[in-house]
Amino acid sequence: MLRNLQASCERRRVSRKQMPWRYDCAQQLPARVLAGTTVWPEVPMRVPTRILVPFFVLCLLRMGVACARVDVVDAQASYPEGPMWDQGRLLYVEYAAGDIKTWDGKQSRIYWRREHCGPNALIHFRHDHILVACYDGNYLVELDAQGKEVATISRDSSGKPFVGPNDFTADGHGGIYFSASGVYDIKAPITGGVLHLSADGRDTREVAGTIHYSNGLTVSKDGRHLLVAEMLAGRILSFPIQADGTLGPRVVWARLQDLAPATPHEDAYNGPDGVKLGSDGNYYIAQNGSGRVLVVNEEKKLVRIIEVPTPYVTNVASGPSGPDTLYITGAFEQWKPPFPGAVYRWTQ
Repeated sequence: MLRNLQASCERRRVSRKQMPWRYDCAQQLPARVLAGTTVWPEVPMRVPTRILVPFFVLCLLRMGVACARVDVVDAQASYPEGPMWDQGRLLYVEYAAGDIKTWDGKQSRIYWRREHCGPNALIHFRHDHILVACYDGNYLVELDAQGKEVATISRDSSGKPFVGPNDFTADGHGGIYFSASGVYDIKAPITGGVLHLSADGRDTREVAGTIHYSNGLTVSKDGRHLLVAEMLAGRILSFPIQADGTLGPRVVWARLQDLAPATPHEDAYNGPDGVKLGSDGNYYIAQNGSGRVLVVNEEKKLVRIIEVPTPYVTNVASGPSGPDTLYITGAFEQWKPPFPGAVYRWTQ
């Protein structure tokens, strides 16, 4: 059935103001969430977009894995990012709306909002607290268990201001590594870096610099290296972690172009966004601009490709049952307000 449906469809480019790709078929279905219809990039189907209405079940025959199902959690998210499972609920940010939302399995609600923040990521900190990366505001906000702001950090311990705090990962000892991306412009000076926040929140220091838009990051499976997405270079860097939390010399861990075939709609800004280590030992790389998550093993070999309708995939997180359930965030448009996007639940 997959072959028959694909044979009747022609893959064509469309304007960047719309989704950068689509399948034009005899049914003449739209190629994005529009007018109550959702279309999967592989096989067009007509389904409603109510929250958590399942819209596709796909057997990934090409990769030889089990059937996968994708559900819509939030069909009207404003550039969603930073998904995180927390105490029986999903948290994620809406960068364009300036808020954090919670999803309890039935509906989404606004949990926290701050103007001019531009929230981009979340992470647990100090037991039941949460850190928020405010990309536009160039600072971090610490929230207590009730969502009340208790601290704001905007400079490292030397007094240097943050520029575009983007994503987090735990260091395994109570502290946090986070990226400070710099300017999102391929022609701008390369100023991205990685900083480390101590477990007590008192010391923040830069541990890596000169990264071409540092983005997602994760500690390796063996706990000895920090993997960092160098988004505008299209690759993942690896840094050895020293005993004091500082980082050693970098090496290129993987280039996305070597992991998976390019998609026709990629541009100069295509690259790795969020990066997570799953409990299965695989790395989950959100490829922004290609509408997919690359699942890569420790040997840097592609395990599978997970596709979603949003071309600008921003991040991914495991659910409480592990990587058999993933929450994926993405946008249909990243260059023009209101930056429409969606949040998906992928299950296998």
